[in-house]
Amino acid sequence: MPEVDGQEVEKPTTVANDESKRFRGGRPINAAQMEERVTAAYNLMLEGGSRRSNAAALSSRFGVSIRQADNYISQAQTLLKEDFRGEREEMLNQVNAMRMTAIRKAMKRGNLQVCAHLLDSVARSFGEGSVEQDAANAGLGLHITVDDRRKASPEE
Repeated sequence: MPEVDGQEVEKPTTVANDESKRFRGGRPINAAQMEERVTAAYNLMLEGGSRRSNAAALSSRFGVSIRQADNYISQAQTLLKEDFRGEREEMLNQVNAMRMTAIRKAMKRGNLQVCAHLLDSVARSFGEGSVEQDAANAGLGLHITVDDRRKASPEE
């Protein structure tokens, strides 16, 4: 052991140099418990809390570390992305229907600027003006040239 000012100093033990600290006595959970925890994380995400506050809530509720709670949140995010992917088309249709209703009302009232903004929004929802659409249209172009036949043939 190292000595400092004539006194022996114990080297602090860490996970790296002490086998007893590598396993903290946690028990593995079954599939039902995992599903319960991921579902709780999913519900917290739907309520709109921050990731840190959700992790703290999960940690205190289930008696796990913040890191493990964050793992549950990551799994819940994967589920949320899968759910949203299926509902995206339906949501877009509903939003566009509301936009078209608002356009009709604005036209009736003479709010042409509102109509222009809403029409732009509808076009963007269908991909017009997106980077991909602009790239696809970049090579397209219409070039028309008109030859003056009067100068080409004097016989006419």
